[in-house]
Amino acid sequence: MLKAVSLAGLSLLLVVSSAGITCAQDEESFVRVSVISKRDAIVLSALFPGLGQMTSGQKVKGVSFFLAEAASLVLFVNAHENYSTKKTTYDKDLDEFNRLATYGIDGSGRGSYTSAEKMYKDLKKKNDDLDNLNTVRNTAIIVAAGVYVFNLVDAIFFAPSSSESRKADHDKSRIEVNSSIVDRTPGIMLTKRF
Repeated sequence: MLKAVSLAGLSLLLVVSSAGITCAQDEESFVRVSVISKRDAIVLSALFPGLGQMTSGQKVKGVSFFLAEAASLVLFVNAHENYSTKKTTYDKDLDEFNRLATYGIDGSGRGSYTSAEKMYKDLKKKNDDLDNLNTVRNTAIIVAAGVYVFNLVDAIFFAPSSSESRKADHDKSRIEVNSSIVDRTPGIMLTKRF
């Protein structure tokens, strides 16, 4: 259930982000100069890591934050679901082992040593798997929190102001590749400035 909700939330966030880009496009050009304030970049970064950096002109950094956060959250959800499933199985097997240790196989208090030993080894392996999944789960959530905090610190202290990002857009290169619409047909426009 948690996995489905998390995946639906990430999908919705991705759709909303793409819809915002699509809505910003007009009929004459896909490229539109948008300058956002530093405060808006911080708010977007607080919503999901990388969004503020992407909208303020730091595309590579923004995409890196976005992918790192999404990957760590997906890893956490997957490890948590596996942990929950295996924990339920482990608890049932542990109850069976305790019943066997207490009453024996036939209920008379006598049991087979080999079956108890086999069950013990199986429980030990399942316990080791649970420990590994718990470590992966904890590591993934710590990485997600670290990416989120680092993203906010970057947005607050290192994000360019709106005038700096506009200047960087104009000075960044003499050759630009942009998408455009000509006669309602999408295309790519290559421009060179001298």
